[in-house]
Amino acid sequence: IFAWTSRRRYFPPSISLKTRWSDPSPCRQQHPRVALLDFGSADPPNSIVEGLERPKPCCRLTVSSRQLPPLQNNQKGPNPCPPSNLPTTHFASPSELQQLHSHLIKSGRALSTLPLSQVAAVCALSFPSAFSYAREIFHRAAHQPETVLWNTHLNSLASSASPVDALALFARLRCSDIALDTFTLSFVLKACSKLSALPLGRAVHGLVEKLGFHSDLFLLNTVLHMYASCGEMDVARLLFDKMPMRDVVTWNIMITQYTKVGEMEIARELFDSMPESSILSWTALIAGYVQCRNPREAIRLFHEMEAAGMRSNEVTVVAVLAACADLGALDLGRRVHEYSDQCGFQKNIRVCNTLIDMYIKCGCVEIARRVFDGMEVRSVVSWSAMIGGHAMHGQGEEALELFSRMTQAGIQPNAVTFVGLLHACSHMGLLEEGRRFFASMTRDYGITPEIEHYGCMVDLLSRAGTPRGSS
Repeated sequence: IFAWTSRRRYFPPSISLKTRWSDPSPCRQQHPRVALLDFGSADPPNSIVEGLERPKPCCRLTVSSRQLPPLQNNQKGPNPCPPSNLPTTHFASPSELQQLHSHLIKSGRALSTLPLSQVAAVCALSFPSAFSYAREIFHRAAHQPETVLWNTHLNSLASSASPVDALALFARLRCSDIALDTFTLSFVLKACSKLSALPLGRAVHGLVEKLGFHSDLFLLNTVLHMYASCGEMDVARLLFDKMPMRDVVTWNIMITQYTKVGEMEIARELFDSMPESSILSWTALIAGYVQCRNPREAIRLFHEMEAAGMRSNEVTVVAVLAACADLGALDLGRRVHEYSDQCGFQKNIRVCNTLIDMYIKCGCVEIARRVFDGMEVRSVVSWSAMIGGHAMHGQGEEALELFSRMTQAGIQPNAVTFVGLLHACSHMGLLEEGRRFFASMTRDYGITPEIEHYGCMVDLLSRAGTPRGSS
């Protein structure tokens, strides 16, 4: 159950997948507690889908004429107010939209000058009267179906950091009996994938079948991705096997998800069965082998990819460099580094971080430092890798100096950073400095020491000749 209380977002006290109202007069409530989507196990799947398909007529929302301006100018004779140059894009609430609408009427300007996508964004999750008001504006001013306008905002919500808002808008669209299309359902399924909302995803899948959208390949791929993302690989494989048609995206979804769960044999079997592979297919399999600690097979597959005439992208470069780091394959790592520079990948932080790690593990600290110094933007991973690299190769002073620069740049250290610092103190015999860093982890940064930190402290105390302290 997704629930929250808000002034700006209003829903009746209970909207389930069957779109039932629990309160016949919800508009009088000012600050309701919202239970947006009810995934109760008491509802069988068929009834859930039925409810999605046929919203109750009592869900219709009305507009209060006292609150909203008229949608057309009924004045007779010349307009007493001359046209104004007031911008029509600056409104952030339904009340501001109403004020702007009134100004348009007085100045004789067309309603179509309003940015309709912003009207949808402002009114989508506001009070029911504002939602109905936006619909009236769409009916009068839009030159396209209102479904297209709602879909635009639905996609934005599904791609945002709060995809649950997309489910809220979908509930309102169903309640208002607004026509759905394949894009509407694909955006809702996208939100379900991000939230792992399997019950709602299943219901939307049933709606896809009920509405006759099962022949849309893009939508079926979205359904497939939803099941796979929610961990239902058996259901995803059943759907994959029964799909009347597939494209390269279909195959890539299955291969990628199998590699994520470590099923490399099944992933390789699917890869070998593909009618035509893409760079994403090769990359997914290479990254899967690296993740499963089989870098030798990853590099062998990379050579096969090159022989097939495929050009690596940034994700491929990261995966291959990680395999080179695990195997110490410096020659191949250098060649991939040259290729990434030719392609302009040196601005990608992940590529640079992997290069630093690869060169450090191959013993080339100077080259790793050159890569680090050439980075325009650095993350905590960049700083921690370089600090750890200096410490690993006995360059404690450089590691401590780099940490000082890191804190001056306002970068918060993480647990890996302190492993490098404690290594550096151990190599240099800086007992008090190491103790200070160890205490600072929890006191200043809230980092709980792990086995690696305790191991570094034992080594530091032993080197300093204090075995009792190490015990």
